[in-house]
Amino acid sequence: MSADDSLAQKTGVVVFARVITTVLELATAIALVRLLSETQFAIVSFLLLLYETARYVATLGFPDSVFYFFERVAKEARAGFALQTILIMAATGLLAGLGMWAFTAAVPTYLSQWSSESIALTQSLLPLMAVVAILEVPTWPVANLMLAADHQRASSWYQLMNGVLTFLCLVGPALLGYPLEMAVYGLFVYSIIRFVVSFVWIWRILPAFEQMPDRTLRREQIQFALPIGLSALVTRINRHADKFIVSYFLAEATVAQYTVGAQEIPIVRVIPFAVGSVLISKYVQYQLAEKRQEMLNLWFKGIEKVSLIVLPLTLFFIAAGYDFITLVFGANYEQAVLPFQIYSLTVLMRVTSYASILQAFGDTKGIMRMSVHLMFWKILLGILGTMYFGIIGTAASSVIAHYINWHAWLKRIGTHMELPWYRVLPFAAYGRILGLSTVLAILIYSLSLVVEMHSVTALALNLVLYIILFLSVGRLTHIVSSEDLARLRSFLRLQFLFKS
Repeated sequence: MSADDSLAQKTGVVVFARVITTVLELATAIALVRLLSETQFAIVSFLLLLYETARYVATLGFPDSVFYFFERVAKEARAGFALQTILIMAATGLLAGLGMWAFTAAVPTYLSQWSSESIALTQSLLPLMAVVAILEVPTWPVANLMLAADHQRASSWYQLMNGVLTFLCLVGPALLGYPLEMAVYGLFVYSIIRFVVSFVWIWRILPAFEQMPDRTLRREQIQFALPIGLSALVTRINRHADKFIVSYFLAEATVAQYTVGAQEIPIVRVIPFAVGSVLISKYVQYQLAEKRQEMLNLWFKGIEKVSLIVLPLTLFFIAAGYDFITLVFGANYEQAVLPFQIYSLTVLMRVTSYASILQAFGDTKGIMRMSVHLMFWKILLGILGTMYFGIIGTAASSVIAHYINWHAWLKRIGTHMELPWYRVLPFAAYGRILGLSTVLAILIYSLSLVVEMHSVTALALNLVLYIILFLSVGRLTHIVSSEDLARLRSFLRLQFLFKS
């Protein structure tokens, strides 16, 4: 097997796991929307929003630091390094959980637009969500430790297990007709199972414990992780800043509409980050060897391949936004369609993990600056957009903020690559893929206006037609290569998941 094929196979394993996990997350959201009232869904969404934010506060950059330090640690100290990382995160997880608990008192002030019943229920459930965070945070580096130890399949199965458990424990009680409180108790059960299984699994994979790493490594890990962690935290805040703003200014029903509309394109958002987690080790190797051109070539190749998936799927879901939203979430969420279509424009720039290339250069401060830059614009424009134009303005302001930040990312990467910002991405290939995707999306949208079909039929037939047209025209225009088609067939057969 060639080096390219081996890398493609490892990437396929990671991408597959992230895609399935994302599908499960979407299925969870769909089930909750269908099973709960708008008020109940708003409460669950807010609890999960606080929980995810606290989790990102606690994890900081320690899961990502695993990739940077694992190869630098002697084999006999790798289990000790894993233990060191987990213990650090257990301490930060405890602090984050206590912070969530303390926030309970502030709920009535923050959610002043909500009804007193909704506020009381949110307050009663928040302490249990804090315990869930305390149990889950120490397990967060496990998937990356598996990847760093070259156990891609174990990492994939581990993520799939957690995705299935989350769905069953959160949605199961609601599906059986139990009250909202039981769904949160279900998450508590999930966190206990994950806590136990994670540590049993990782110790079976890592080399036998012989010694702890040198103390200086702990200090280096903390110094490396903190900027990345703060950046990840700000990134998480960025991801949810618009939802916090909507929660503050608008009532529960409108919050529920925007929460549905602000869904990122299913599957698409995870692909660039999954590919980046596999390629970052290669970027580091090229950087250490001062092979700048080889790094640039790999960077461009990754972007081009990811663009072949991200751009056409994004344009399709924008064109089919009405059928997608009303089919998946119900006709009650028609108001979410336009925010969804607008919000989805941010995905067009997500054809790579921009932070991975800065990590390869050790520019963790740059990652932090980019996150703060986005947060500034997103909050400023988000408040103005929401106040004057409602949830349509919230979605549009998010798009504008992301594209301002995109330019800043390219300039920052260009300083390390010693290139102008417009040469940091393969814009010629990107433009060809975007152009073809746009033309076909307009065609699909036009057909939907002429031919009336049920949402299920329309979405299924239009997706099949769109994929066939994209692959056919793409092959004729050399946008899609025979190698791309071969790897697509291999991916669909899931060969990478079961064969070495």
